[in-house]
Amino acid sequence: MKLLLFVFFVYTYATSAQYRQAMEDLNDDNFGQTLLETIQMHIQSDEPVGNLVNMLQNLQSQVEKVQYKSEEQHKRISTNCYLNLGQLNDQIDNYKVKSVTLKSYIDTLNPNVKSSVAMVERKQKEIDDYKQELKQAAEKREKEHETYSTILDNLEQALFGFHQIKLAFNQFIDSVQKGQRKFESFAEMKQVLKQVKHTYKLEGYKHFVQLLQSLSKQTSEEEALKLAIQLSAILKQIESYIQAERTREDQAELARESAYNDYKAQIADLFNETSKSLTEMTGILDSQSNELKQSENEKMEVDVRLQNKMKEFENIQAECSILDQEYQQSTRQRNQQSKLLDQAILLTTTSLGQLKSDLLKHAEVY
Repeated sequence: MKLLLFVFFVYTYATSAQYRQAMEDLNDDNFGQTLLETIQMHIQSDEPVGNLVNMLQNLQSQVEKVQYKSEEQHKRISTNCYLNLGQLNDQIDNYKVKSVTLKSYIDTLNPNVKSSVAMVERKQKEIDDYKQELKQAAEKREKEHETYSTILDNLEQALFGFHQIKLAFNQFIDSVQKGQRKFESFAEMKQVLKQVKHTYKLEGYKHFVQLLQSLSKQTSEEEALKLAIQLSAILKQIESYIQAERTREDQAELARESAYNDYKAQIADLFNETSKSLTEMTGILDSQSNELKQSENEKMEVDVRLQNKMKEFENIQAECSILDQEYQQSTRQRNQQSKLLDQAILLTTTSLGQLKSDLLKHAEVY
């Protein structure tokens, strides 16, 4: 008997504690308060308790269905988020690798391009130097030829003048030997000599004039004849000298022309070889520059795509996070609603009298 009383007391206390906890939970929640109001309306309408229980159970079933649909939708969304983020992450990794690879390649191309630019500039300078050397050599050769022409003209005129002097001298000597003229009048030859101005600077002229002066002062026919013979020999020497100088100048001019042509051909070969090398290096530089530009443009495009994909990744990740937060919040809310529905059903099926009494008292207060 005491055991039965103890069990009844424990059950009653447990039931009473469970009831109080259920009422507190329902009153502390807006949805729970709505349930209590709904239960109160049914109690006041004298409808069968079964209808109230069925309504609460139907409502709980709806909550469970909504939760099930929400879970299925969340699974699909989570799967899509996982797949999309995974694909984007793979694309981002690929773009990062490609960007790094292109940067490394560009870093390799830059020194090559700079080296090729320096080589092209060096070859161009060599060509400019060759042009300048040819120009200077041509100007020097032109001056040399002008000098040669001047010397040759002087020698030609000197030779012509001496032919005149020689002819006049020989005629004079011949006339003296034939007794037609006297050696005292030989001073006239000095005037003939002075008429040929190009002879003044010729070798042997000064000595010739001195002999001519001595000859004009001679009184002895024999001595005068000796001096005349000496003068004739000097004239021949001067003529030979002029001819030798002309030959020497001609040979020197041919040597200078030959040396100039050889030098010009040598520079021309170097010029052509350097020009060919410049053309090849320019082609290489153009190819390298184009390749560098294409690589830089490609890297720029890759970096832009990388930034876009990273931004897209962040946006989808944020959107997925928001959807997950919304799902977690709605799940907590539906779990709470389901818990409150369980408590409301429990109260209506186990403690309807107590519940009805409390609700009526609550209604009288308000």
